[in-house]
Amino acid sequence: EFFSPGGWSRCFDNIYAIEANIPKELDLYIPSAQEELYNWVNGPNRQFEAAFRIIQSGEWGNYDGFYLMEGDSVPVKNYWLDVILGEIDAYKPFAVLGAQYDGDKWDAFYEQIPISLLHHTNGNGIYNTSHPLLERLVGQLEVEAPCPYNSNPYDY
Repeated sequence: EFFSPGGWSRCFDNIYAIEANIPKELDLYIPSAQEELYNWVNGPNRQFEAAFRIIQSGEWGNYDGFYLMEGDSVPVKNYWLDVILGEIDAYKPFAVLGAQYDGDKWDAFYEQIPISLLHHTNGNGIYNTSHPLLERLVGQLEVEAPCPYNSNPYDY
């Protein structure tokens, strides 16, 4: 229970639901159409971009980074937040701190996957909103939104 002694309330002061407000017709994630539809990954790209800008704005507090946890992720390690905080201290300064995909959904076609995709950050990660490299990446995502370069996921 969140409010019980020793529960999640020791980890967080507040939890906010912040909307990216992506119009429905632009909120696309259609992996099966990535060869035909240049904006097949527009939804996740715009969501990441909005999260970055919202945190960077300071409207919800003064933070220099955020942890993005994809909706299908389930922490399996005890004290996983403590581990993440330790990694942040060990590796700062950084623009992005994350891991490669380590699941088994790709096993059947692993040999056909491009090396660049095999070694991409899986999306779950710590994003440093004060780092100039990440600022440039997000700026490039914004510029490329209406063109075919938008076919690259933000975490690729």
